[in-house]
Amino acid sequence: MPSDPYRDRVNALAVVTSAAFFGANAFIGLSMGAFWLGLPATDFVAQFFPQFSTFLYTIMPLFLAMLVGLFLSARLDRDMPEARRNWRIALWLYLVLSLITVLFHMPLNVRLAAAVGSPVGDALDFYKAIAVVGPVTEENAATIRAVWLLGHIPRVLITFAIPVYALRAMAVGPAHSN
Repeated sequence: MPSDPYRDRVNALAVVTSAAFFGANAFIGLSMGAFWLGLPATDFVAQFFPQFSTFLYTIMPLFLAMLVGLFLSARLDRDMPEARRNWRIALWLYLVLSLITVLFHMPLNVRLAAAVGSPVGDALDFYKAIAVVGPVTEENAATIRAVWLLGHIPRVLITFAIPVYALRAMAVGPAHSN
């Protein structure tokens, strides 16, 4: 079957961005997690939000580009049941990842922002209202760090699975259907 340059580019966007997003999440969880665990809990609170703000410059473009790649790839393979199934799983995983981010991590991040006096902590009251923890204090800083890191484990696992399902979809897609 002849190559379809558009399909190749869209599939590459899906796989590269999802794999890069996994790498970024693994870095945050493993490297930064080990670094944060090595700090006194109050130093973690002081350093987390400024570091997190820097990560956003890499994470958010990857997160958004990954959605575009997954959606367009799924659309291209909508008439191929096995490929469509794998793209749908990848998209459902993206949705679960988004829900974990919005309902669990963002509220914690906003609490951590408020703890260092960032205006983000005041601007996003909705997230403070749904946070699983109250305000960050010296007494609960270690617990909040542990909760944040434990909550990051599913993110790393999900972000690993997304490119796996994208590659599975490509393996049964049009280029391999003959």
